[in-house]
Amino acid sequence: MPVPAAVERVREHAGPDATIAHAPGSVELLGETCAATGGMLLATALPESVAVALEPNDTGELIVASTRIGDETPLPMPDAIPAGYPAEVTAVAAAVVALQHTMHLIPRTGAGVTVRWASTIPVGRGLGELAALQSAVALAANARWGDRDDVPTRARLAAALHETSADHYGDHWPLHPYTAALRSQPDSVLTCNHSDEAVTQTPRPDNLALMVAYSPDITGASPQVERHEFFAEACSAFGVPTLHGLPEAETRVIDWVRARREVQPDGDAPTVGRATKWLDDASGCSDRARAVSAHLRHGDAAAAMAGVAHDVSVRDTAPAADSPLGRLVASLEDRDVVARCCPARGAAVVVWAHADDADDVEAAIRRDGGSVLRVTGTDAGDAVDSPF
Repeated sequence: MPVPAAVERVREHAGPDATIAHAPGSVELLGETCAATGGMLLATALPESVAVALEPNDTGELIVASTRIGDETPLPMPDAIPAGYPAEVTAVAAAVVALQHTMHLIPRTGAGVTVRWASTIPVGRGLGELAALQSAVALAANARWGDRDDVPTRARLAAALHETSADHYGDHWPLHPYTAALRSQPDSVLTCNHSDEAVTQTPRPDNLALMVAYSPDITGASPQVERHEFFAEACSAFGVPTLHGLPEAETRVIDWVRARREVQPDGDAPTVGRATKWLDDASGCSDRARAVSAHLRHGDAAAAMAGVAHDVSVRDTAPAADSPLGRLVASLEDRDVVARCCPARGAAVVVWAHADDADDVEAAIRRDGGSVLRVTGTDAGDAVDSPF
C-alpha cells in the first residue's frame, strides 16, 4: 500500500524520535447507527486518512499541533475531556484520556505528550474524521508503549476511544468509525453487529463501485440525536446493553413509553406513534443491512444495490431534489445507481454503482461541480516510522 499523503505531511514536522501512525476516515453504508438497538450496520473505510506524530515532551503538557495551519495548543495533561477547545484538540485530549486512564497505555510519569496531526479527510461531511484522528493517536501510542498489535488489542482500543468520547459527545456518538479505522481489512465492507460487537469483513465485489460525493461549499447538519437518546434510555430502564437482548422488546418498550406519558403527559417521552416508528425503522433497516451483506458476500452487486435502493425509499434518505446534493445526483437519474445520504444529512452521499459505469458516474458528478472520493485501496490504520 502506498504511504498516505497525510503521513508525508506530518513527517515533515515530526521530530527524529516521533512515532507516526495513520488511520482512515469511514462512512456508514447501510443499517442502524444506534448501537443501543443491537442492530446491524454496514460501513467501510475510506482512502483518505489522518496521520499523527506522537512523542513525549518535558513540559508536562499535552501539546496538539496542526500541520495544516501551523498552530500549537498546549493544555494540562487531561484527567477528563476539557471544554472550550477546537474540535480536533478536544478529540486528541479525549483519546489521551482513554489511552492513559482506561487502557493505561500512555505512561503516567509526569511527562507530557506532543501530538502533531495532518488530515486529508474532508471536514464536516460525516466521514469519521475525529474518530480517525483519535484512532491514529491510539495506534501511535500502542506502537510506542504497547506490547502487541492484534485484533483483540485493536478492538479494545476502539471500545475505549468510543466509550470515552460517547461520555463527552452523547449516546449518538457511533462506534463503527473506530472499528473501520482500526480493524478494516483491505478493500472490505464491515458488517457490524451491535448486539455482540462482532465484525464480519466482506471483500468488496469487483463488480461494485462505491464512491462518496459532496458539494465543496456545503457541509451537513449533525445527525439526529433524539432517537439515539430514546433507545439509550430504554436500555437503561430495562437494564440491558442493547434492545436485542430484551425479549419482546418492541411491545415492552411501547408499554413503557405509554406508561411514562400517562404519568407525565408533558414529559420528554416521545409519542407512542413516534416511538413505534423509530423501533420499526431500526428493525427494518437492520434487516436490510443483513440482507445486503449477504448479497455482497455472494458478489451480487445488482441485488445489493436493489436492497439499498429499497432502504432509501423506505427511509427517505435520498437527497432533496432542490438541495446541492440533490442537484449533484440529478444527472445520474438515467443511470443504474443508488445515492444515499450520509448520517449527517446534507453533507455527502454514498453512491452505489456498477463497476463498469464508475468512471462515467464520477465524471458526471464532477461536471456538475461535485467532489468525489472513490472507495478503493482502503485498509485499516497502522504505525509507520516508529523508532521503537
